[in-house]
Amino acid sequence: MADDEKRYPVIVDTDALIAVANTSLWPRVTETLNLTTTNVCCQELKQHTRERSEYAPEGTRERWIYEGSRNALEPFDDDQNNSFTVVTCVPRPHGEDAGEKSIQTEIEQHIDAYRFAILMDKHGRRSINRVFDDAEGTTGKAVAPTFLLYLLLDAGECTVEEFCQACGEMLRGEGWTGYQAIQAAWDAIPVDCSQYLSDELIP
Repeated sequence: MADDEKRYPVIVDTDALIAVANTSLWPRVTETLNLTTTNVCCQELKQHTRERSEYAPEGTRERWIYEGSRNALEPFDDDQNNSFTVVTCVPRPHGEDAGEKSIQTEIEQHIDAYRFAILMDKHGRRSINRVFDDAEGTTGKAVAPTFLLYLLLDAGECTVEEFCQACGEMLRGEGWTGYQAIQAAWDAIPVDCSQYLSDELIP
């Protein structure tokens, strides 16, 4: 693995990038935050744009994945954008959850570089939190995709209302309506969105 690869403290997996890139705050994320992902996640995003259809009906899962993947790839493919970086995962994982595995491998190899790992899958977050917990002197945490929007709010780059509305967009788009999914989405986020979102979208 190249030692000169740039690593920012926030690393994001494929599904989390799709979820956030489908929200109205994605342009501000690309302008404001510094993010890292792996070459495996980028490959998955490219695969989605090839295999899914931009002509799928609005509101379908296929259209959500296509548009999110296309939006997410733009800043990583932009040579002028130095705030979004791609690191090479070695050994390269394969299979259905290869992107998620690549995030864990990267963290295991460079744990001191990362403060937050943003993943969609709760089991993936649990595994990475164990990696962080087992390492001495690290304060890293694996969190849900909504936390990426919270980082934008924390940086003063959006209002509470904008943050809450974007979280609502993500929850509805991803179909997170179950109790556990809602609880996980708001874990570690110290913001009350009850003024802006309906009851079924907040814990």
